[in-house]
Amino acid sequence: MKSQKLIDLKRDRAEIVQEARDCLNDIKDCTDDKTMRELEKKHDGLMNKFSLIELDIQEEKFTIEEETEARAKRPNGDGSASAADDGGYSIRTAGWQDKDGKEVRCLTPRQRFATERPAGPSLGQLMRAMITGPRNDAERRALSEGTDSAGGFTVPTPLAAEFIDALRAKSVLIQAGARTVDMSTATLAMAKLATDPQAAWTAENASVTESDATFAKVTLEAKKLLGVTRLSRELAEDSTNINQMLENAFTQAVALQFDYAGLYGTGSSSQPTGIVNQAGINSVSMGTNGAALANYDNLIDTIYENQVNNAADPTAMIWHPRTGVALAKLKDADGNPMSVPEMVANVPKLSTTSIPIDETQGTATNASSVISGDFTQMIVGLRNQMRIRLLTETYAANDQYAFMFGLRGDFALAQPKAFTRLVGVKP
Repeated sequence: MKSQKLIDLKRDRAEIVQEARDCLNDIKDCTDDKTMRELEKKHDGLMNKFSLIELDIQEEKFTIEEETEARAKRPNGDGSASAADDGGYSIRTAGWQDKDGKEVRCLTPRQRFATERPAGPSLGQLMRAMITGPRNDAERRALSEGTDSAGGFTVPTPLAAEFIDALRAKSVLIQAGARTVDMSTATLAMAKLATDPQAAWTAENASVTESDATFAKVTLEAKKLLGVTRLSRELAEDSTNINQMLENAFTQAVALQFDYAGLYGTGSSSQPTGIVNQAGINSVSMGTNGAALANYDNLIDTIYENQVNNAADPTAMIWHPRTGVALAKLKDADGNPMSVPEMVANVPKLSTTSIPIDETQGTATNASSVISGDFTQMIVGLRNQMRIRLLTETYAANDQYAFMFGLRGDFALAQPKAFTRLVGVKP
């Protein structure tokens, strides 16, 4: 399906990229301080436009996919009606409500956490301003309003929501299908399916055999994720693209730890409980002391675990890049690349270094795991509150600056039997 809007957005993006490159070249050749500051401000504005257009392009792609799916499902439709919104910041939910009847947003990977476009400086601009000082009234006003008594900076809600969307875009858990709940409070209770209901054929006038589904309560409790990213004084004060670099470093650092907690969090020491430590998930083993993957049989077994437990087929398999490379190198008896069984081929595969490769399996200490499951049954609770603190003294001996940043969230499984861990995967 073609979209003129998408074509126009990509053309606008290309023009901004070229203009930003020209601006950087002008900065390199500039010898006048006042002109250089004006060029840097212009470059910052262009990078802001670039970030917004990237979000618009992603939103338009999602809209096209949703419209295509809706038309395919509509038996007698003419394809004229849209199944999605017009690319704005819509709030679409799963119909969840809290005990007071208040709507709780539960977002699919395609839906945005942010409900409005942030006005004013970007997150990277504010972080730079915390080091070198504000360069305009907008930055000065934002820092003044957000600075707390402890010397930290509370990120404005629209900016925090934009950052959370950037984090979600980098997270393999979200890419796998996990849903995001907007936690308006520090705790949020939800139900999970503990046992399936059973049905039985019954004779006329005979009593009905009772076999109800069993539900249990799961509580999302917002836990704090803190991280630190460092940079040199020269980089902070002299780099023309420091705003973008800070945002990228910030997002990447949080995304890796976010995924690790969702996969391997212990549930203790203020950590969330990750998938592998959740009670009730399925397990398949490569053997007492682990083994290398010689074929796809064990991966098929993980899919079978979902099916035999009446869960939906996996929406993804998540593994370390080492595992993906090993599977790609498998050969048949004639030395040809081994064909992938359809059962496995149909499942999306995602790689992340958040999966360890130093797990212990019997005598093996270099084992890894594959996490397979219907990730729509994973709930990620996030609060749209973020704080950043500039550490000026801790790293001063190395002439460095550092930012300590934090956000709060938790993970839960609505149906633990929808997940399977393949353990003992050796190189």
